[in-house]
Amino acid sequence: MGTPSDDRLAVVLDREEIFDLVRRERFARDQRRFDVMKACFHSDARIRTSWFDGKADDYVNTTASRAGRYGNSKHWVFPGFLKIAGDRATVESPALIFNRFLLEGTEVDTHVFCRFFSRVERRDDVWRLMSFEVIFERDVMRTVNPQHQLPVDWNRLESYSPSYRVLTYVQESRGISVNPDLYGDDRRDQLDEFHAGEDLWLAGGDRS
Repeated sequence: MGTPSDDRLAVVLDREEIFDLVRRERFARDQRRFDVMKACFHSDARIRTSWFDGKADDYVNTTASRAGRYGNSKHWVFPGFLKIAGDRATVESPALIFNRFLLEGTEVDTHVFCRFFSRVERRDDVWRLMSFEVIFERDVMRTVNPQHQLPVDWNRLESYSPSYRVLTYVQESRGISVNPDLYGDDRRDQLDEFHAGEDLWLAGGDRS
């Protein structure tokens, strides 16, 4: 039986391993290290982003096939809130998605402020991600040259969900359909229900 110090050390080690996992997955994605990215997920993990909803292997393969096609998006992630219960954990991380690309011939920057949420599960003594969800906060777009005007249909832009309207506008300009019902801080009831379900899973519920 371990001492209290041993138990605390085990928690610290788990925390560092999970936080490193969260950072490593996004870094590998941005640097096109898709072998490393795939190794961060259990094969039955579920991924949901603005453009994808499915299993981890398909997500990594599709991400690889899209690399460089729509600008050069990058991610900063700051692992923040972690809960551990035995071999299960959940982690929620403030994040920033940023991109520079041409929109109707004008060079623009976009910044999406959000949080990444994942279930994490330890199997064979290794922590890997069991899910990946994006919780949107707000997003902004500006021209790289401040003298240029944004080539935007403002009425269409304002018709989208407030927490990710710029992202939706940009994705649809590329012919990519965006789920209008993703999680966002503007939908507190939906978000509270989501977190309650994740707490049930953490407590030992099924994997649905």
